[in-house]
Parts: sequence; structure tokens; C-alpha cells
Amino acid sequence: MHGLFRTDTFTLNLKMQKIIESFDQATLRTDWKTQYRRYRTGRLKHQYWLENRRSSTALVDEYDYSILQNCQPGHTVFFSSAGYYLKDIWPEITVVEMFPVVQTFYPNSIYVEDRSQICSRVAPIDNFACVNNRAEMWCTVDGLTQHFEHYVKAFNPGCRVFYSFRDTQMWVNRLTTDLEDHFLSWAHGLHKLGLRLAWHSIEFPRKVPADDGSYNLLENPDTTNGNLKFWFEYQGNDWKPHV
Repeated sequence: MHGLFRTDTFTLNLKMQKIIESFDQATLRTDWKTQYRRYRTGRLKHQYWLENRRSSTALVDEYDYSILQNCQPGHTVFFSSAGYYLKDIWPEITVVEMFPVVQTFYPNSIYVEDRSQICSRVAPIDNFACVNNRAEMWCTVDGLTQHFEHYVKAFNPGCRVFYSFRDTQMWVNRLTTDLEDHFLSWAHGLHKLGLRLAWHSIEFPRKVPADDGSYNLLENPDTTNGNLKFWFEYQGNDWKPHV
């Protein structure tokens, strides 16, 4: 039995190794269904669009509505944020996406392969919203700064920028880092690109029991929009957001 156990274990290890190698080397399927499912899985607000199409009333996320209330007159862009669900209600919004599958179900959107194309495709911009964009994740705050180096090239002076993401999908040492100071310092540091921090909200889950003794098991206080929210003004100093 001892020899048989060792043989089974060795066989199992070989199979596990083969599975991992196969996953790492596999080519992603490019058929429409696969691409659509990949996109929809990471876009919670896509469900809003699906529900609004079947309803006589429109569902609008509370945070998105607060963004629209703080927009100034001019060209408004929602970048990689399922903004098409809002465009059906406010047609003046420009929707820019980085996933070509979006144009198959929402042709009235603009596809960019890379952030560097935003300036040539939709500039100049007066209001820019990037709300919990999945493509912004799995990088450090320096990576986010590199994204902004592309964004600011498309902004008019005075452009209002609405930017949010989830801390749980950023690369940072959580054992040694004061997270609130880390992300707030990053936001203030964007002044070198001409961005003034006008408002921010940083929320982390607090594991305290409710009145019934239960605990909130959600990943963070706002999985849909991101628990880190930063609003900036580009090359301006007079915007006072209403929140």
C-alpha cells in the first residue's frame, strides 16, 4: 500500500504540472461568445444596460449620477466604464472602450486599442470619467500615473476628471504600507501632470459586527464603482464639487 500511495502521489503531481503548463500556454479563444463573456464578467454595470433595455424606466447608478451632476458643459467621455448604459439616457455622452466586442452590441461607441489613441480619437475633453476600469488594475500607482500621462493629452484646460478603482486589485505591500496615505499621496502627486485633487473618498472595509452580530463579508464598501474615488481638475483651481 505504501508503494501504491507513492505512485499515486507522483502521478497526481505530474497531472497538476501538466494542467498548469497547459493553462499558461493555452491560446485564448477569440470567438464572440467567449469574448463577450469575458467582458461581461468584469463589467457589473453591463447588467444595468441589459435591464434598462427591457424596462420602461431607467436604472442609473447613484455614483454615476453624482458624476453627471458635477459635469460642466462640454464634451463628456466615459472611458472603459460601460458608459453606454448612460448614453442611452444622455446621448451627448461619448463612450470609449478598449474591448472590440463592445462595438458588436453597441456600435455607437468608439474603440481604442491603446490609451495613447484617446487624444487622436476624442479630444478635446471637458469631462472625463473612468469608473472602476478593469484594465486599470493589477499595477502599482506608478502604472496609474503612466495611464494619466496619456489621458491628460486629451484634456481641455479645466477638464473635470472622475477616477475610481478598487484597492484590492492593486499591487502594494499591505503589511508595511499605510494604504490611505499611499493612495492619497499618489493622487496629490499628480499635480506634476497638471491635475489638482478637488475631492476624494477613501473607504476600507471595517470588520465590526452589526446589531444582529453578523459581519459584512463584502470585499470592500463599493465593489461596483471602486472604494477609492478621486476627482481632479486639469490646469484649473476653481472647481468645488457638489457631493
